[in-house]
Amino acid sequence: MRPIVLAAACAAIVGIAYGMHSPIVPVFAKQELGANFSEVGVIGLANYLPYMVVPIFGGMLLDRINKSYLLILGICLNVFAIFMLSEVATVGDTILLRAVSGIAHAFFWPSAEVIVSTTAPSDKRVKWIAIYTAAWVCGFMIGPLIGKLILDHFTYRTLFEITALAISFALVPSFLLHQHGRPLKLQSYKPFSLADIKGEVSSRPVVSAVVLYYAVTFGVLLAIYPAYIKAASISDQDIELLFFVFGIARFATLPFVHRIAGRGRTALAAAVAVMATGMAVSFAFTSLWSFTAALVLAGIATSIFYPITFYFVTRNAPLEKMGTKLGIYEALFGAGWTVGPVGVGLSSDTFGPASPYLAFSILGIILTGAIVTTSVKKSNMFS
Repeated sequence: MRPIVLAAACAAIVGIAYGMHSPIVPVFAKQELGANFSEVGVIGLANYLPYMVVPIFGGMLLDRINKSYLLILGICLNVFAIFMLSEVATVGDTILLRAVSGIAHAFFWPSAEVIVSTTAPSDKRVKWIAIYTAAWVCGFMIGPLIGKLILDHFTYRTLFEITALAISFALVPSFLLHQHGRPLKLQSYKPFSLADIKGEVSSRPVVSAVVLYYAVTFGVLLAIYPAYIKAASISDQDIELLFFVFGIARFATLPFVHRIAGRGRTALAAAVAVMATGMAVSFAFTSLWSFTAALVLAGIATSIFYPITFYFVTRNAPLEKMGTKLGIYEALFGAGWTVGPVGVGLSSDTFGPASPYLAFSILGIILTGAIVTTSVKKSNMFS
């Protein structure tokens, strides 16, 4: 229980810091640096690209060294990268610093995730990962409110400085996790090949497809969506409040995830359908209330996506190889995170800011139908 509490405390602090500044980075890039949607997409690409590569190698390291080392490294890199945002003068500088933040998150999240999964009993893993996620979501929910208060009196750059200070407090529970982060047993180093990764992903095609859809849409919500909202003449303070509502929806859904997990494929299909509906609302309407409705739907969907896909990925994995296993799927998530923002940025400039959300809605409907169809044809798809 103690490592779960410490990991949750770490997640809550980092979540607060991310909630404070993440929704504002795209707005800052457009308003203060003069970035267009394509450049905002590249900033998102830089932030998420490391997550497509680092988790695979980081996951193998997590099976061999103390997990708290990578956790602490991730937090320290984040402190540096977020603080230096207050000094940037160009889009290029912002891209570089967001890449550093991406590397930081690629160390931080899998490290905490593996600590939780290796210390929780297998029959309670969904429950504990839901608690850990709830701590993160609660932090991410509170963060935008704090960010709004800061922006009421200070500039974007001051917000980044305060955020860097806030995230540094996560070092306290991270150091305390040192005794719980030791590898279960020493292992010989055996790097994964591309064939191993392909085999792992292809063995769970439905889960892999859902992870990609979740990653792409979630990455767009964080990297592009705030700029889309801003283009509809919504104030910075209201954007922070919208992401507070997004956090409330995520937090309110998590207590039911343990029960929903038993629905398996049905739960994943429902999550995709809910996200697709939110994307459709985002395409059709651009008012404060429509953005609120869309983010509530997206919040519900993301809270279902993560714990349930996490359960399916980890339920048969040996504890001593948990880091490697999770690293592959985190890298898959990173691929979706990377492709989403840059693709949406380019399509927003080419076809209009609303066009990507229509595409996501259609893709979600198709994926929902595919999940339902394969569930009927092959009941053991997730085994």
